Amino acid sequence: MAARTVSWLGIGFIAFGLFVLLVAIPYAVTSPSNVSRLVLSPTFWPIIISWLIIGLGAMLVVLRLFRPAEPTIADVEVPVDAATGGPWIRLAATALIMVGLVMATPYLGLVWTSMICFALLSVVIRAPQPVVSGIVAIVLPLVLYAFFAHIAGVAVPQGEFIRLP
Repeated sequence: MAARTVSWLGIGFIAFGLFVLLVAIPYAVTSPSNVSRLVLSPTFWPIIISWLIIGLGAMLVVLRLFRPAEPTIADVEVPVDAATGGPWIRLAATALIMVGLVMATPYLGLVWTSMICFALLSVVIRAPQPVVSGIVAIVLPLVLYAFFAHIAGVAVPQGEFIRLP
């Protein structure tokens, strides 16, 4: 039986999550004691994200223990996708979508621009379930807007043309 290799990526995730949780948040993020809602505390979401990173790293390590050794790059033939021009074209398209997000946000607002960019990105990466991607592209920005604007009381950038309630 071949010796199992360690998932260095998983160990790196765990180390980074622990660093953020134990060093970066306590020493770099200040939180006032009079925060009215727990989710509005500046330390709440970094702590949640740190635990998620640690959990994902642990999952990578555990999954690596149960999977067989993968072939090396020399053993695998990687075909170039001629239909889309390969990964460099998709990378350039993703960069254009990001630039478009920044440029269009003052005119359309963050919610509408996010919807369009999410849909375009799912086309660029050729999402395996385009219907689900389309639904998420519409619902996720609206739910996030509803939470931040109406529950958390945070101003979400609105556009010049269309304003959400």
